[in-house]
Amino acid sequence: MAGPMGALLSLWGRRRHVDPPVEGALPVLDAGALLRPHRSQLATIRQLVGVPRAHWVAFYATVFEAYAGFVQQLPASEAHHHAGPGGMLVHGLEVVREALKLRRGRLLPPGAAAEELAARQDLWTYATATGALLHDLGKPVTDQRVRLYDRQGRELGHWDPWAGPLPAVAGWYRVEFVRERRYRFHERVPPLLVRFILPQRGLSWLASDPEVFGAWLAAISGDADRAGVLGELVHRADGLSVASDLAGVPARMSSARRKPLVARLLTGLRYLLDQGSLPLNRPGAAGWRLDDDLWLVSKRVLDALREHLSQEGQEGVPTRNDRLMDELQQHGLLTPNGDRAVWIVQVTTGDWSQQLTVLRFPLQTLWPDPDARPPVFDGSVAPVGENRDDTTSEDPKSTPGPEPSPPDADDASEAPVEASPSEPRETEISEEDDPGHRFLHWLKEGLASGSLLINAVNARVHVVPEGLLLVSPGIFKDFDRENWTRVQKRFQKLKLHKRTPQATNIWSYQVKGDRKQSRINGLLITEPEQVLGLQLPPPNPHLTQKA
Repeated sequence: MAGPMGALLSLWGRRRHVDPPVEGALPVLDAGALLRPHRSQLATIRQLVGVPRAHWVAFYATVFEAYAGFVQQLPASEAHHHAGPGGMLVHGLEVVREALKLRRGRLLPPGAAAEELAARQDLWTYATATGALLHDLGKPVTDQRVRLYDRQGRELGHWDPWAGPLPAVAGWYRVEFVRERRYRFHERVPPLLVRFILPQRGLSWLASDPEVFGAWLAAISGDADRAGVLGELVHRADGLSVASDLAGVPARMSSARRKPLVARLLTGLRYLLDQGSLPLNRPGAAGWRLDDDLWLVSKRVLDALREHLSQEGQEGVPTRNDRLMDELQQHGLLTPNGDRAVWIVQVTTGDWSQQLTVLRFPLQTLWPDPDARPPVFDGSVAPVGENRDDTTSEDPKSTPGPEPSPPDADDASEAPVEASPSEPRETEISEEDDPGHRFLHWLKEGLASGSLLINAVNARVHVVPEGLLLVSPGIFKDFDRENWTRVQKRFQKLKLHKRTPQATNIWSYQVKGDRKQSRINGLLITEPEQVLGLQLPPPNPHLTQKA
């Protein structure tokens, strides 16, 4: 076995000469053994920190040792980035390194005088490094369950992370993943575990500066709005580590071989399904599980997958859906329909029925572990008629269909969006080419990944008691600054938004406590969690709908 994990097991094996007493169990190791394969990484971090040896030992080395002892060889995720044994430690060190590299190009605190910058630079560096290391510390609490065994393989029960590192009586452990875990809930936990990682003097040092301490607490709690520049450094560094791992090209190994595209597609698809970005088994969902197959709406899923990989910084991803389907089909990940990838099926449950263009995946391809698979759909998925290879049409006539709504007024907060005489008729635009559909997929992915802020000061998206407010025209300009007018018009054609009593599209909201702006305008999506397939935060208390 190659890599850090192989080195760790080899070292442990030479010392104890004992095979795992339980299949899949990992040995409990001390911090020295866990960090030994990462000596060059730690040397780089020390160089970036640039502090005397005594300071390094007292404030940094102890943190890395405590972190390694706490996370052991836990993976960072089940089927996404750094999913193998030791992935959480590798990811943590990579994020620290990348955050410190980014920090070198910043003067912190922003706008401070030269004397203040010099006096506080070491503290800001410490906040950057420890904030980066701790950002995923909540995963052992919320996402994982660790079963402990003594050195003879006798079960000791589950590890309680709230009580501290793995107990001394444990010699082995196995990692299990929590089903139905709450998306991104792990981000809120790290402040409660800090006492196991940071030395008292380090925590006191951070708390000595209210500005640094506030930003640091926000950064390790996933509160990007309040974390400011520190949160930005951690977020960008996290993205760099994730992208390099998923692509198979670590930043420190430019000559390494990139992971095959099909492996990255499968990893991305599993992630979107497991996180709920592609909802299943309900009317209007992205897919349905029936027996040993998962039927996924072809274009919706492929668009979401491509956008997800793009946001992760993946390279070499085809821009056409037929190319993506070819890649999946030629590696046997799809159940073909003759010599074609797509199927035309009728999906039915209760009084809802719709004909769709779908892809058929064997369940074992996506979830080798039967316990990880979604429940069976309470309905039917039946191939219909002459199945044809249609890569763009996936929303044929639905039974029963939605009630017709009034014509669009096509207005925005700055100026009305008027229909252009030269614009093609709606029936002439395929979903793949329709900017309204592309915007919707971009919105879903941005909210699911966190790249689109929500309920923040300058956010384009806010949860309100009436639904989800998309600030217009800002959100559409973020998507396509040159063609935002057409994007908004085509999105309005999807009829996902609610019109005002005056039969216009734009709602106004009063902003409380904001001296610079008294109101914001936008489109209102009712029942947004059903439309987007995401769990959203509570409404923004600073916004009130204007009568």
